[in-house]
Amino acid sequence: MVNRSLCPYLLIWNAVEGIALGKLPISPKKLAIIAGVAILLLYLYFVGFWEVVQIILALDPRVAILAILIDVLCISLFTLSWKVLLSPPGMGFLRSFEVVLVSIFGDMMIPTGSVSGEIVRITMTTKRSRLSIGEATASVVLHRLILAVTFCGVLGLGIILLAANGAMQLSSFYSFIAIGVSTIAVSLLGVYLAINSRKFERHICGLISRTAPLIKRLKRDYDAERSKERAVSALCAFQESITGARRRSLILSAAIATVRYFLVALIPYVMFLSIGYPISYWAVLMVSIFVSMVQLMPVGIPGLVGVIEVSMTGFFMGFGVPAEIAASVTILSRLVMFWFELLVSGLTASYVGFRVALDEGKGGGCGGSAGAPLANPPVPA
Repeated sequence: MVNRSLCPYLLIWNAVEGIALGKLPISPKKLAIIAGVAILLLYLYFVGFWEVVQIILALDPRVAILAILIDVLCISLFTLSWKVLLSPPGMGFLRSFEVVLVSIFGDMMIPTGSVSGEIVRITMTTKRSRLSIGEATASVVLHRLILAVTFCGVLGLGIILLAANGAMQLSSFYSFIAIGVSTIAVSLLGVYLAINSRKFERHICGLISRTAPLIKRLKRDYDAERSKERAVSALCAFQESITGARRRSLILSAAIATVRYFLVALIPYVMFLSIGYPISYWAVLMVSIFVSMVQLMPVGIPGLVGVIEVSMTGFFMGFGVPAEIAASVTILSRLVMFWFELLVSGLTASYVGFRVALDEGKGGGCGGSAGAPLANPPVPA
């Protein structure tokens, strides 16, 4: 019989042994969630939990409603800035909005620096429109490039206005410049790769040929030549969509994306106003830009819970905001920009999944292939 006093040591030994053998006692996803909650709890402890609660409880409900309306408007503008880039016949706004909401949920649940959300956007676009995978991918890539370019423009404007008002330290100035230059460099690289995507045709076909034996072991009916034809076709459609993008659509998308950046910063800004703390809007805009960059980090914690709170509070404190005020505004903003969006996007994803399951059930019952009814749905005007 095992001595009970040894049980904790046996549990620790089993955990260490499992890690040594490559078997974690807990799944990586659960571990990431625990890490996020731990960071959040430590964060609340150090900023003063009860002080933050008192400030939050004093918030005017009308301000919360206003912040939610601004957030919905920001999501709508994000959708619209992408929709104008879709090749004809494209998709209706409501259907595009639905796709964006599901992609937001994918980003929150699988934090891979927006990669998971973009994959969802591409996949759902090909299923819910008459666009090919190459055209859908091109629209998403173009949209990301436009967001990066407008990001640099808004960042530059914020730097100039903060520097002119003397509200920025020299070290912060250099940090913002470094972020802007690196973003511009990555954007230029992305533009080059997108325009010259056909140059990678030979490398893609070579990769398919090299991986064909391994894939055939997993899927015996795998046809490498057919996969090459599909890849080349998708690559052609991608480059044609990139090079054939209308200048008017690009300018309109960039203008909408720029307006959205300014509106996103209004959410924490109205929170500051509601609790009676005066702060420069441009400082809030800079913090919002910094936080948007943190959100692109593939940390692995769903929703970056804890990470965003610590980062956002730290950025506000960098502009001289007291810790309890910065934490209160951060938590209030996150209630809208994360928890509200998680609720809405989660419900939308559940609705879409339920509808797909019903359609597949009808298709299976009629002897058709699963998912067939979604292959070419009618495109709304």
